[in-house]
Amino acid sequence: MRGGMAHQAAVLSAARIANYGLMIISPVILARLLTVTQFGRYREFLLYASLLMAAANFGLSDSLSYFVPRNPASMWRVVRETASLTAGVSLVVVVVFIAIDLAVPRGLVGPYLVPVVVYVVLSVNLDWWESLWVATRRPTMWVFAYSAGRLIARLVVVVCVAAVTRNVSAIIGSLLVLEGLRLTGALIGWIRVDQSRLEPPIGNIRGEQLRFCVPFGLGGLLSMLSRNLGNVVIAKLLGVAALAHLTVGTYGEPIVVAMRNSISAVLLPELVRRARDSQDEALQLWRRAMVVNCMLLFPAAAIVAWYAEPLILTAFGPAYRPAIPVLRWYAVIVARACIDFSPLMRAINRTRAFIAIGAVDVVVNALALVVLLPLTGIAGAVIALVIARLSENLLSAFVIRRLYRVRGLLPWAAMTKIGLCAATGAVIAFGITFQSRTTFLGAVVGSVLYGVVFAALLLATGVEEANALFRRVKSSLAVLRRR
Repeated sequence: MRGGMAHQAAVLSAARIANYGLMIISPVILARLLTVTQFGRYREFLLYASLLMAAANFGLSDSLSYFVPRNPASMWRVVRETASLTAGVSLVVVVVFIAIDLAVPRGLVGPYLVPVVVYVVLSVNLDWWESLWVATRRPTMWVFAYSAGRLIARLVVVVCVAAVTRNVSAIIGSLLVLEGLRLTGALIGWIRVDQSRLEPPIGNIRGEQLRFCVPFGLGGLLSMLSRNLGNVVIAKLLGVAALAHLTVGTYGEPIVVAMRNSISAVLLPELVRRARDSQDEALQLWRRAMVVNCMLLFPAAAIVAWYAEPLILTAFGPAYRPAIPVLRWYAVIVARACIDFSPLMRAINRTRAFIAIGAVDVVVNALALVVLLPLTGIAGAVIALVIARLSENLLSAFVIRRLYRVRGLLPWAAMTKIGLCAATGAVIAFGITFQSRTTFLGAVVGSVLYGVVFAALLLATGVEEANALFRRVKSSLAVLRRR
């Protein structure tokens, strides 16, 4: 990845992690303030809301990364159509959901129907600012400031309400008020900067967006369903306490999703531009991005797997000990997340394959859950997800090879080097700190040592992306010293 793109991806990763702040920082605090059952109820609400949000958004905000670079002179017309489509789709989705919930005995989401519906409508509408700024290469600090502001507001409100009331309904109510204020502010900001009336028309942009987003949106919805299928089954069959343990065990998911999706979000507009001229150039850029993903996620997976026990017990307490094996299995998902084929399909607007890939993902996950849950308990939900994600990768690779007419798709040489460095670094660093592996201090020291050893091994193997990153860091430090 080029220096500018790498910097943008790094800042956007931090911004996306901030945007997931409610799911990253607050669970640690809420797990201490609430009982396991109360925390499980709160997470159940967020589970249903996230699933419905995937359907209500339908990938429309992300589509700006494709359509704005293709229509740079009519940026605000694209935004206006996106906002209009999002409003229409979200209303249709929630109306259908309400009808289904009322028709099902005892409902799909129980007492959460009204707050889930309201929260989804408030959250998904006019929430395209990050995608717009990335697509137009605006200052990345805008994205960071926007997301950090949401993080601080959500964190302060949720934690304060929880500390004062110890009431899940009050916490959910505070989220609704906060999202309502965000939507109002976003509407005012949009009205002030909208210039769509001064821009040239762009034809049937709505039809193009629907053709682009329907396959991608359905695929994304199916992927979200597969990712959360185990959570839903656990909540319905084993109760909210078991859901709380599963949630804590997969606690790192927002960080992983934020890191990978940030790189993909920065990558997609550039892939769109390059794919117009040469698909080979687009493939080369994508391969470099996957190498960067591996450099970030392989060591993260090793640390999570080895230090699962002190991480869980220190952050959440002894009541969440059942989450330890879940977190160890989740490390496999962290490593697998380094490969993301979706930008390549979206770059050439061939998104229909997302539907088939998502359907296979759901079916494989469901079958694995049927077999594994009775045998392994809540850990079976994560093992099933690992199997489903691997099957998704295999099918996606087959589709991409046919679309781009290539044989050697992945940068196997660089990925193998990174994998060997990660494994060797783990043997060295974790071996040295073996005696303190169950303490939090030991986890911190071992992780730092592992990072140093991994970086040294990576530079010694001559991975191009690692050397480029090292040169960039060295140059930045030199500039700071001169100041």
